[in-house]
Amino acid sequence: MSWTESSTIQRSLLEWAEEAGWERRSGDELPRDEHDVIIEEWARAALLALNPDLVDDLESTDLVMHEINQAVLDAQNGLVSANESLTVMLRGDHSFTTIEGHHVPRRLIDFERPDDNRFTVADEVRIAGAVMPRRFDVVYYVNGFPLVLVETKTPVKHQVSWVNAAKDIYDVYEEEYPGFFATNVFNVATEGLEFRMAPIRAVPDPDSEIWAPWGSTQDDPKAITGPARVERAARLVLRPETILPILKDLVMFRHARDASETDVKLLPRYPQFEAALAIHDRVLADRQGGLIWHHQGSGKTELMAFAAARLLRDTTVTERFGAPPTVIVIADRKDLVRQTAEMFETAGMPRMTVPRNRRELHDLLRSGEPGVVITTVHKFSEAGHLNDRSNIVVLVDEAHRSQEGKFGDAWRAAVPNAKFFGATGTAIQDKDRSTFKLFGDPSDPGFVMSRYTPEQSIADGFTKPVIVEGRSVGFSLDKEALDEAFDELADDEHLDEDEKVYLSGKASHIETILSNPDRIHAVCADIVDHFITYVAPLGQKAQVVAYNQSLVVAYARAIEEELERRSAVMPDGQPREVGVVMHVADSKDTPKEYGRYLLTSEQEEALKRRFKKVDDPMSFVVVTAKWMTGFNAPIEGVLYLDKPAKEANLFQTITRPNRPWKNPITGQRKDYGRVVDYIGLAKAIGVAIAGPKPDSDDDDLNVVDASKLAGKFVSDLTKLLHLFSGIDTTDTSFESRAIAHERVPEGSAQRTEFIEGYVALQTVWEFLDPHPMLLPFKQQYFWLAKVYESIRPKDVSKAFLWARLGAKTTELIHGHMNSVVVKTMASRTVTLDAAGLALVKRIAEQLRLPASDPSGDPQDDVYQQVLDSIEARLKRRLADSDSPVYTSLAERIEKLRAKAIENVEDSLAFLEEALRIAQDVVAADRAAEAGDEETLERLSDPKRGVLTQIVEENTPPGLHQIVPEIVDRIDAIVHEVAYTGWTTSDSGDKSVRRELRAVLKNYGLPVKGDLFDRIYQYVRENY
Repeated sequence: MSWTESSTIQRSLLEWAEEAGWERRSGDELPRDEHDVIIEEWARAALLALNPDLVDDLESTDLVMHEINQAVLDAQNGLVSANESLTVMLRGDHSFTTIEGHHVPRRLIDFERPDDNRFTVADEVRIAGAVMPRRFDVVYYVNGFPLVLVETKTPVKHQVSWVNAAKDIYDVYEEEYPGFFATNVFNVATEGLEFRMAPIRAVPDPDSEIWAPWGSTQDDPKAITGPARVERAARLVLRPETILPILKDLVMFRHARDASETDVKLLPRYPQFEAALAIHDRVLADRQGGLIWHHQGSGKTELMAFAAARLLRDTTVTERFGAPPTVIVIADRKDLVRQTAEMFETAGMPRMTVPRNRRELHDLLRSGEPGVVITTVHKFSEAGHLNDRSNIVVLVDEAHRSQEGKFGDAWRAAVPNAKFFGATGTAIQDKDRSTFKLFGDPSDPGFVMSRYTPEQSIADGFTKPVIVEGRSVGFSLDKEALDEAFDELADDEHLDEDEKVYLSGKASHIETILSNPDRIHAVCADIVDHFITYVAPLGQKAQVVAYNQSLVVAYARAIEEELERRSAVMPDGQPREVGVVMHVADSKDTPKEYGRYLLTSEQEEALKRRFKKVDDPMSFVVVTAKWMTGFNAPIEGVLYLDKPAKEANLFQTITRPNRPWKNPITGQRKDYGRVVDYIGLAKAIGVAIAGPKPDSDDDDLNVVDASKLAGKFVSDLTKLLHLFSGIDTTDTSFESRAIAHERVPEGSAQRTEFIEGYVALQTVWEFLDPHPMLLPFKQQYFWLAKVYESIRPKDVSKAFLWARLGAKTTELIHGHMNSVVVKTMASRTVTLDAAGLALVKRIAEQLRLPASDPSGDPQDDVYQQVLDSIEARLKRRLADSDSPVYTSLAERIEKLRAKAIENVEDSLAFLEEALRIAQDVVAADRAAEAGDEETLERLSDPKRGVLTQIVEENTPPGLHQIVPEIVDRIDAIVHEVAYTGWTTSDSGDKSVRRELRAVLKNYGLPVKGDLFDRIYQYVRENY
């Protein structure tokens, strides 16, 4: 029996559904005609059971069913609109017309007593009437209404994934039979390896955050993966306990504001679902509140909208407290109030008010009017006591910031019996403040009601990892001359000692260093260089954080000048622009040069809209405090940080670029956010990421050093090349390609390993290129790219994969095919510093030695530090062992020390060779401890070790015993005939070739072919 969707995941879905309480039926057994969407027999029975007055009024019953069916038919004219109408009907919020002309709300589903509903799951449900009949794999019915459709695919073909299933739903089923989705709550696409759910009319995309995974915040994303995650998701979301609450309270619709937009259906993600239900449960239990700690960028504003909707729509809340609730949403800035109000408004939030001033807020809360009130924390100032009601629920956004102290005291005093729920991505715990104690319930583990970690958010695709790239902005200082000049100034001005101390203290402030014009120019030149090289080609934008207002202005001007000097333009030729956002007081004391940056709230919103548009030339925005937190612009690909920050503010700042984004023009998706750190905050960033109570010590998912990513590229490349061991990657012939195909035959585990490995490798290349560490491996990467291009799956879903990985990699591949590759390198000095320091770290990590900060001349000391670190390890071993391997390693270091470092390529070669030596040192230690003489012998002469491997791989089994002899002879011959510069001398090259052939001939080995070619190439590169 072959593995198909029906025999694997489809069958499992049906079994899990039965265990969850669904009645299982075959599609052919359903009491419906193939043209019917609703199983009318069951829907009518539920209608009569839930609305007893209709039992004796069959004509009114017919009118209800007719109106429902008419709404289903209206899906032909707009599926989202029809779905919204039927969602209202299914919730019981729609008033149907009776035969007498009255309008009466009718219940179609029993949300109060779920067990009284009819839950049915059916497979192979046939629908007919449009272009051609279709079969839906699995359909979940409640009282005869199809609420969930699941499309499955086989799990054993790597060309087929959940994306193919999603495309069938989006491109075929919803287009041909929109009426079947008129009552739909959500769709599911799965092949048994991944599970994604989405609302109707969600465009399928492998990286879509709309086609979202489901799970539990209690799960470890590293432990529950693959089929186990699919089963977990299916058991959690495909059950009445989840589907009915989503339908009843948590489905929202965003309506188009103009012709450029379309209506969109919104669904909660699973952390939002869990937290919204937890808030609702606690309010009903009359508990005082709780802390929601969800990763920055994972949708806390939407969560508050879902929670508010559930509280306001639930009659049990009104019954519990005797009156409908009031939900107060508190932010700490006007722009956040505006953003929140827009989200609530477009989501169709009922009875929403945004008070314009303190008086309006105070009057509104005194009145006890139910609904949603969105306001800033500052409007509670001087409010005093406003209302004692216990059915007031306060949802506090950014709960770690200005919710403590006098502001926090003010709103708690205003509504003392309210329930307080704080939502934050950056909880604070220090000697002065504790977000946990302020909002947390002591009965919750760690004072946290709901926790959604960065690791979970990134694994789910709701946010992206952040790459932190360090920059060293060094300078020299003649201390003696400075002291002498200062003393002269003090003498000339007759300063006493106190005045000297005051002046020197002011002058030694960090602002003095940061405001140095040469430093500003150097940093801004690097910013523009980095942006043009890495960010602009992806269509993304940049945010720059400067120390204070004067530096914001200085940086903006310097970046503008640098952009103009480089003629940096948009793809359509428009010059790139730089915006400034900072608080500018409208007063006579405000410096004149700040006047041009005085923005009204409307102008600031207009600037935000420009920044978020991919085709708008507003490419940079420079800030100092504004937009560092609470600013959501997914198009932001990089944040350039040149301002000290710590803990919560730092964490919020560096997560600005972590939002998923898809370039609407190229289709390319953001794989990482970037932070370029000019201020030296690497350690502080680590502390900020970990948080006050970290759930995990593994920060690799949250902030990744660019050098580590480059190191991962090299290691992953090596793993892939092992699949093609023995194949010359410089050979572009048909025969070479054919051999490569034989190593990864179609349908084999090797081909799957290669495809998956290459796609991951390509993503890293796309992000890092151009990066100096990639240069030595470019040829091998291009070769793998050509192999992949020749065998990659040709099905349509992979078009999305290439769109995501972007035009840059495609151009690289094509460029290589045509032997034309043009690359603009980053600034050599900065790139060299970054690459060198990164490799030093890798070498130190390899040797498990601390990497001390270089001092003095940065470039010279980097190399000195490398050699000293390796030698420190070797000296310990040489003292304890007389093994020749350690002597040879020491000799390799001496040769390396003698090398001249003149340019980028030399320095990279130096550091790469140093890394290889460091790795050999570690390998020698392990071999010595294990008594592995063979490895020690190879390491004592690495050239002969590699020659031995080459000869062994190409020597018949009967001759293996003479391999050492052959290698000795080759090594001796080459030393005899080779000389410095022989590779550039025609006579020297011929002599080496001739002697190598003579050695092979003497031992009966072929003098042409792979063995000779590999030996010659290795000798040429290493002797």
